[in-house]
Amino acid sequence: MRIAATRAGQPETNGSGDASPDADAADRLDRAHDETAHAVSVPVAPHAAVRPVRPARAKVLRQRRRRRRLIVGVTAFTAFCTLLVGLGSVYVQRKLAHITRVELPALAEDEPGAVMNVLLVGSDSRANLNGAEAAGFGKGSVTGQRSDTIMLLHVNPKEQKAAIVSVPRDLYVPIANTNFSDRVNAAFALGGPDQLVATVQRTLGITINHYVQVDFSGFKDIVDTVGGVTMYVPYPVRDKGSGLDLGRNGCWELDGNKALSWVRSRNMEFLINGSWQFDGRGDLGRIERQQDFIRRMMKKALSAGITNPLTLNRLVDVGVHDVTFDSALSTKDLSNLGRRFSSLDPERVVLRTLPTDPADIDGKAVLKLQTAQAQPMIDLLNGRSSLDVPSSTVTTTSPATTVPASAVKPSDVRIRVLNGVGTPGAAAKAAASLTAAGYVVADRGDAGAPAPKTTIAYAPGQLAKAQLVQSALLTPALLKEDATLKSVDLNLLVGTDYTGLKAAVPNGTAAPTTATSSTAPTTTVVANISPVPLPKGTTVPPC
Repeated sequence: MRIAATRAGQPETNGSGDASPDADAADRLDRAHDETAHAVSVPVAPHAAVRPVRPARAKVLRQRRRRRRLIVGVTAFTAFCTLLVGLGSVYVQRKLAHITRVELPALAEDEPGAVMNVLLVGSDSRANLNGAEAAGFGKGSVTGQRSDTIMLLHVNPKEQKAAIVSVPRDLYVPIANTNFSDRVNAAFALGGPDQLVATVQRTLGITINHYVQVDFSGFKDIVDTVGGVTMYVPYPVRDKGSGLDLGRNGCWELDGNKALSWVRSRNMEFLINGSWQFDGRGDLGRIERQQDFIRRMMKKALSAGITNPLTLNRLVDVGVHDVTFDSALSTKDLSNLGRRFSSLDPERVVLRTLPTDPADIDGKAVLKLQTAQAQPMIDLLNGRSSLDVPSSTVTTTSPATTVPASAVKPSDVRIRVLNGVGTPGAAAKAAASLTAAGYVVADRGDAGAPAPKTTIAYAPGQLAKAQLVQSALLTPALLKEDATLKSVDLNLLVGTDYTGLKAAVPNGTAAPTTATSSTAPTTTVVANISPVPLPKGTTVPPC
């Protein structure tokens, strides 16, 4: 009976209708036999009786097979992706190894974990330009190369902060390894990168660990790779020297060619009320435009996906063809810098310019370093002081809740003075008065257009400093916030109504005015020429 029941496919019972323990064991043995037979496809003899697989058990078997296939598929896909990442990393590392490198004995050795300074040089070499763009930028008429732009990239790994300090190319300094002085960019023209590094280190006392050089073609290609950079101009603008020609006001998407013309412009003109008017700040105005452009390009690079393998690959291609590094800057250093800047907020990169005064030496229009005012910046670069990182958000507070001007000292205020009178020497005279009163005059120059009213434009959060300067003037000045100011606290636009400063009181601050502290200053937005001028009634760029 037991054998017959088993062969008939029925479980053996113990008389009460329940399967006996022996029957359970036999059933488990049958299931194991069925699964084994299915897995190895053992043929069954024709005369053997085949027990049919029950539907529930067949479903379980199908689920097990699907899970096994899924696990195998996921494992294979993960291994494939890991292989691709590994190959991509090796590919990028090998490409980076082909970047042009130069031996620079003048460089200081960097130490792990210490601050690092990289001298960034924009060369005006046209060698890698081709076709129409080569002719447009004067490849046939301009030979050799000069340092068109000089900046110091400062990285503090402990504080996770960065700064870019511009060195004006017209800065008059002793040239290293010579017995004469000249503009700092003359060192590059005379002796190349190593002499420029030695000149900056010895003259300014700034330690330089690495060197990066980008030519015209490299800059243009970087801009095109990130998809262009958006810039706002309040008026049609041109510069015959750099080839810049933006024929309307508003937002422009600058491609590589237009961007190169923009950052190279030293003689920018704006079409205001039907006449072309110069932005007379020369190289200092260009530096401010360059710093603003770099911040915008960093934002665009991050938003365009600099961590995207395709974008990164194109940027590496640009580096291989158009960028020069010092031989001590290893591929690992480059990778570390890339990772650090990929997570850095561009708004928190401190932008500064060495403070200077204009001078005329042997018939040359040059800039002389303001040694005392520059020392805190030099200390910062050498790691002897902490970075003052600006806020990434711009907030506007009412005059009643801001820090009173009495809490600010003149020595805390960095001012740019612009001549809006039109009379030669007006800015220099105002700057001399401010310096005598204890203020820090970072630079001075000519305004882009005549100004009937003296105006103080202040950077976000610097209202108290603006109020201090306003209280020092004999004639009340207009106040306005300017979100584009980065390298100075204030722009003092000297208008035709300017009559000078009040006499200083013993503590070094200006004599108080008759207005009460609760009286809010008049705030008026006026036409302003700056790197990214703002339209009337706004506090942030429209694009």
